[in-house]
Amino acid sequence: MSSSNSQYPQMTYKQAVERCKYWADQIRADGLDLLTTDWGAAVGISDQLAYPLEMQTWINSQEHPLLYKVCIYAVTVDNDHTDRASWEKLLELINKL
Repeated sequence: MSSSNSQYPQMTYKQAVERCKYWADQIRADGLDLLTTDWGAAVGISDQLAYPLEMQTWINSQEHPLLYKVCIYAVTVDNDHTDRASWEKLLELINKL
């Protein structure tokens, strides 16, 4: 996403997608009712998904628009765990990967 993150380990596209799908499974297992009301549960998941994606310098809207949108929504839910619509959109986008 930005060159200032270039020292963070870079994933391949396949690794990024696998990470997204893994955390989507965790989101589904915990359930949106829990994640939108329990800050501790939500932050454990959202940080693990959002931060590594955000550090990938190669994810951009031109080359990987869908993965870029996933990253945007992952950061959105990381910033506001109570935003159920964004959690739902995040899962919807990950399903399309």
